[in-house]
Amino acid sequence: MTTARQHHTRTTRGRRLLAATAIATTVAAVTAGCAKDTKAAPAPSSPTASPSPSTDPQAAEKTELLDVYRAFWDAQLKVYASGSTKNTGIEKVATDKAYAKIQATRSYYVDHGSIMKGEPVLSPTISVLDMSKTPPAGTITDCVDTTGYVQVNKDSGEPVATLDSKRRHITTYTTLKIGGAWQIRDLEIDRDRTC
Repeated sequence: MTTARQHHTRTTRGRRLLAATAIATTVAAVTAGCAKDTKAAPAPSSPTASPSPSTDPQAAEKTELLDVYRAFWDAQLKVYASGSTKNTGIEKVATDKAYAKIQATRSYYVDHGSIMKGEPVLSPTISVLDMSKTPPAGTITDCVDTTGYVQVNKDSGEPVATLDSKRRHITTYTTLKIGGAWQIRDLEIDRDRTC
């Protein structure tokens, strides 16, 4: 005959045994599952630092075009400050109508005894770039701020009164890439539109 105490001890031992068996089975299953997953998926390799590729496939062309645009302005500033195209580099970056317009403006300043002093503030954007054309073509749009770029008398340095009191205009530049080099081919100042 089994006493209550013996029954309690056997039941407690049985429960402990079942619990231990359940835990061992769970641990074995989890360990087996982990081992299986470890073999199936190799450990990730450490990431290597690599520069992210540009999302714009035309980024290099745009940079080159904007560099030529800045060189165009640097040369133009020299032309209008000296009254001459000599040793300014303007012929390398401006051709066709753009070059003709710069020459006409230069002649106007020389005829009126004026030069330009200071420099404008530029904020160009490339609004069109078509590399599929022959030759490749682009359009630059800029809000040219000439507040700090003024016409002065060459001898006295005094500012010359001008009719245009508005000093910020949208200007559009058409460009072509000829012989592997971008050139400013034409420019249009929208005198009715300020920015």
